[in-house]
Amino acid sequence: MGLQLRGVIRCGRCRKPRGIRHVCVARAGTRTRHHKVQSPVTWECPACRKNRGVLHTCAPKSDFRARTRKKATTDKRRQKARRAARRKQAAAERRARDKSRRAAAGKKARSSRPRGDSHEPGTCGDHDCPRFGCKAYWQGMADCPLQHCSGGCA
Repeated sequence: MGLQLRGVIRCGRCRKPRGIRHVCVARAGTRTRHHKVQSPVTWECPACRKNRGVLHTCAPKSDFRARTRKKATTDKRRQKARRAARRKQAAAERRARDKSRRAAAGKKARSSRPRGDSHEPGTCGDHDCPRFGCKAYWQGMADCPLQHCSGGCA
């Protein structure tokens, strides 16, 4: 983090720090290079964690991308919430308009559930049923030239 001490001289053959009793472990056929003298003290930048020298320009990571992403997600959430609120408000207004129209027309609201007395013209046994579907059904059966029933259609 702060100041660190390092080895002063490095071996030219194996590049390891060279002390008083250095035994080189490099291959036998390699040529010995010059020994490299290094600065014994290094200074690490606390912001970017890089070795700080004379020409060091610190470039810490910015949180700009994270901030913009967070702002975009919060803006999207707000837009979704506003859109949902507008939809609910519009639906409530539509229901109120429909209710007032029905009241003005004098009609009562239909029940959402069907009544239990369903009436099918084909299953109705009454030939004199007053309903339109039954009248049309029995009229069609009377006009039919084929014999559908055992005793005649009409």
